[in-house]
Amino acid sequence: MSKFLSISEISEITSFTPHTLRYYEKMGILSKPERIHGKDRKYSEKEVRHLKGIKTLKEIGMSLDDIREFFLEGCILDKVQSGENFKPPLNKRIRILETHLGNLDQKKKDLEAMIRLTKAKLKEYETLLGTE
Repeated sequence: MSKFLSISEISEITSFTPHTLRYYEKMGILSKPERIHGKDRKYSEKEVRHLKGIKTLKEIGMSLDDIREFFLEGCILDKVQSGENFKPPLNKRIRILETHLGNLDQKKKDLEAMIRLTKAKLKEYETLLGTE
């Protein structure tokens, strides 16, 4: 991989469209990249790693607002390497993930209840068909 990537190259690597990348910049999920001659965006390996993290959070169903909050303090690995105190942002990420997991558990319970109701209704109708 070259030192810097264009928006089309990073789009190909991450499967995010250029439109999505620009939208993430606008929302503050992705920091605004450096620009070549003030025009073309140039991305680094750091942005690739960040976008892979975003993709993972999207795959688990996290909202864009929560994803933005998750990455608000920047890269945890950078903080570890620079000797910064990484525990507060790490604890914040843990809280966000715990909240998300609680929401997923509730959705699972709701889906299980819907499945039970649907099965009961289906059984009811099948019973009616069997009594003709």
